[in-house]
Amino acid sequence: MSCVVSTIPERCKRCYCCVRECPANAIQIQNGQAVVLSSRCVGCGNCLKVCTQNAKSVQDGIAALLARFAKGQGAERVACLAPSFPAAFPRIDPLRVVGALKALGFSRVVQVAFGADLVSAAYREHVKEHDGTVITTPCPAIVEYIEKYYPELIPNLAPIVSPMIAAGKVVRETYGQNATVAFIGPCVAKKLEVLDPAVAGVVDEALTFDELIDLFDARGIDPAVQPPMEFDPPDADLGQIYPVSGGLLKSAGIGSDVMDEEVVIVEGRQRCMNIINEIAHGKVNSKLIDILFCEGCINGPGITSPLNYYEKRESIINWVKSRRGQLDKQEWQDAMKRYAHLDLSRRYENRQVQERIPEEAEIQRILHAMGKREQGNQINCGACGYETCRELAIAVAQGIAEKEMCLQYTIDNLEKSHRELAEAQAQLIQTEKLASVGQLAAGVAHEINNPLGTIVLYSHLLLKQLQEADPAREDIQFVIAEAERCRTIVSSLLNFARQGKLDVARCSAGELVDAITAMLKKREEFHHIRIETQLAPDLPPLYIDPDQMKQVLLNLTMNACEAMPDGGTLRLGVDHGPSPREVTFTVSDTGVGISKENMSRLFTPFFTTKQVGKGTGLGLPIAYGIIKLHHGQISVHSDVGKGSTFTITLPSDLRDYPSGKQMSPRELAAALSPGQNTMHTVK
Repeated sequence: MSCVVSTIPERCKRCYCCVRECPANAIQIQNGQAVVLSSRCVGCGNCLKVCTQNAKSVQDGIAALLARFAKGQGAERVACLAPSFPAAFPRIDPLRVVGALKALGFSRVVQVAFGADLVSAAYREHVKEHDGTVITTPCPAIVEYIEKYYPELIPNLAPIVSPMIAAGKVVRETYGQNATVAFIGPCVAKKLEVLDPAVAGVVDEALTFDELIDLFDARGIDPAVQPPMEFDPPDADLGQIYPVSGGLLKSAGIGSDVMDEEVVIVEGRQRCMNIINEIAHGKVNSKLIDILFCEGCINGPGITSPLNYYEKRESIINWVKSRRGQLDKQEWQDAMKRYAHLDLSRRYENRQVQERIPEEAEIQRILHAMGKREQGNQINCGACGYETCRELAIAVAQGIAEKEMCLQYTIDNLEKSHRELAEAQAQLIQTEKLASVGQLAAGVAHEINNPLGTIVLYSHLLLKQLQEADPAREDIQFVIAEAERCRTIVSSLLNFARQGKLDVARCSAGELVDAITAMLKKREEFHHIRIETQLAPDLPPLYIDPDQMKQVLLNLTMNACEAMPDGGTLRLGVDHGPSPREVTFTVSDTGVGISKENMSRLFTPFFTTKQVGKGTGLGLPIAYGIIKLHHGQISVHSDVGKGSTFTITLPSDLRDYPSGKQMSPRELAAALSPGQNTMHTVK
């Protein structure tokens, strides 16, 4: 069947009221929007009543009815008016509503209440003959709910049609089988009932009172000023009391004394769900359960009235009293006999909703993803629309809910997003600083280098002119040393600024390792360091930038050696990477390690723990930038007092990657920003 209720997406604001109030769990959340599932919906219309955003709409019956009018020239057009109509048109003579319907184009207006009279007689006989618990069936939402969610109770459903269907059978018997029959009442579920295969074809269309009012407005018809007209026969008796609590029992002449345990009257969504569950578990032994999803039909979702519940009830009772005083009893009895042959029986179908029951591991996985790893984290606040966090997790596993429905989860994610935004803002500031450094290096380094060269040149000339014993020689040598240090810094700045372009060539991992170890062994200060190398067998040829990768490995190995002032072991290894097209370099030492507070600043330009004059703080940032240009990653693991290990993973063949133009200083600064694809571990 089609779905009679749908969501207006632009109005749905993630309040989840409909989820919380839907008795059939028929609301699926997709991208934060509520979607009504026709396979699960019972048509109760409760979501219409609780949605404060007016984000739910009812299937249009007006267009379909007018289309039938257009095609049915010469046929009777019959309006079957539900007995609750006086509550929908307060302070208007009910017979003027009949006149308004005829002004609208209906040739006949009949009372559904007469169908209720016939149904009441059928209930009297059925209750006498049936031994078990009988559940009344005028409410199609109850029938839908049991067929879909408690099919084991189908034998308890009274096999009797609703008053609407009974009235439709009377209309076709009286006014012809080709008549256009439209039910008008307060119930949304009636739109489902007219399509039910068990009774389909009896009533053509079902409109709510709200739709009728809209149609009156569209046609410029004011019921209050229409001439009053009588209903077309047959007239109704106590069936007119059906909309109020216990109306069926009163009409059927079945006692409902409070001391009588044989009969139970139940109204309202939660009470209905509770008693159906109790019946299913064998906890109810009453003979007859008179049950309506709404609190009486006068409170149906298709009736908008300024009256409160008691005023609506009073309007119905007053109307019934006035009509019964005018009723010709003999004529009514004759009509009951005339239509006694009508078949008012019906069958029901097991249409049980098949729900996938997720395994416990899947439920726990979803709960953990929502940050509910422990029972204490499952606060069961109900903001998501489900009574417990576990029920929400099951719904997520079934595909009808989303983790984002959890308020606690959403707030935690929002806080996390705020933190990430603050970190990103700080990172942006750092990137701007690095961009400025790159621009400074690119634009000024050459100009600084020229006077430094002049200083070094003339200092050496002065040094040659001085005697060996001249005390000024020490000062000149100090000037030369400081100038050379400045040239080293300038050289590092130039290297920092000139990154951004790779010269890819074929080389082998062994060649790189041999070149690095050869350079280290030539340095006298590292003679006390033991160097170990390890190359995995069958390493593929590398297509990378050999010179830049030598610079990376040299920076890392130099740092490793300097971290072992009292001697130790340096290990340089190359292995296969996580995937067949990757290779991994490792540089390990047994030195002092890196402290936790220094770990986060490791790749920040100009940060160094070396003594003044011993380092520029650009070695690791330059290495990091080169690895980024190689589409690689670098991670650091350090045990304070035991040593550190740098691990580099990069593609073995950069020919698979498009070669880009040289980076601008801003792009280079972004690539060199610490924390991008970099993992730090410290103990």
